[in-house]
Amino acid sequence: MTDAIRAQTQYVAQIFNEMADEYDHLKDPWYSYTFGEIERILQRYFRLSSYDRAKPVVLDIGCGTGIQSLVFAQLGYCVEGIDIAENLIVRARMKLRDAGFADAHFQLADAVRLPFKDGIADAVNCCGPTLSFVPEWRTALREMSRCLKPGGRLLLEVEGKWNLDMLWEVVNAIAGNRLGYDKPLEKVLKQFLPLWNVGHWTNYPFVLESGETVEMPLKLFTAAELTRELRQVGLLVQKRWGLHVITNIIPSTVLHRADVSPSVWSIFRKLARIERLVYDAWPFNALACSLLVLAVKKG
Repeated sequence: MTDAIRAQTQYVAQIFNEMADEYDHLKDPWYSYTFGEIERILQRYFRLSSYDRAKPVVLDIGCGTGIQSLVFAQLGYCVEGIDIAENLIVRARMKLRDAGFADAHFQLADAVRLPFKDGIADAVNCCGPTLSFVPEWRTALREMSRCLKPGGRLLLEVEGKWNLDMLWEVVNAIAGNRLGYDKPLEKVLKQFLPLWNVGHWTNYPFVLESGETVEMPLKLFTAAELTRELRQVGLLVQKRWGLHVITNIIPSTVLHRADVSPSVWSIFRKLARIERLVYDAWPFNALACSLLVLAVKKG
């Protein structure tokens, strides 16, 4: 690990440690919707049948405060969670213990060095979107595949490149940063230059509950790139969803705020109902702020 990568990892860990107290509040439209849709997908695609006798193992990579860990535990999985932010790990342990799942295990670890044996997991969950924060994301993908059993499934969420936010950033730069993306026009336009099927790194201005804005380094993926990279590590995409493809008619910097007005909430809910009808179909599942994929490890 280079000094630059180590510094970026430590920076991200520090931000999430500082966010621990507000992580579960989910008062803004963006994350309350995102986590709600992820739970819907978990309930549908990871529900165990009555014929499953052995308790399957799920690795929750970048578990945060255990939002999806709790869903998996309620579905009957043995949960193993990791995160680079210790304060989040503490809250995840408390959350699952208080819910009656004292056997869930959480530890401080990095996605590029998973502390698990080969083929230990029936499922891997990596949402949040954790992978977009990982400088050595290809190594993290290899690690997740290594830990999966043949036939095991991965639910992965990443930040998407091609979405309406790219246009909102242009509008914002022309309008004098009224939307708060904090990027000059020259830098925004350069984001359109890389090849269609290749993503890039960006810094996204994230507003904390305190009102402070922090810049989060994010790797943006294209749908083609993600499918290709997963295939390289033996994971085949079975299904894909695009979250915040239609709801992004409202700029993400507006939807990230906890004090969104009732009128914006009302519009957002209407857009979300429409989005649920199409977000698993092309091109909506490729042109979204969050790309969510279900992949299976080749036998």
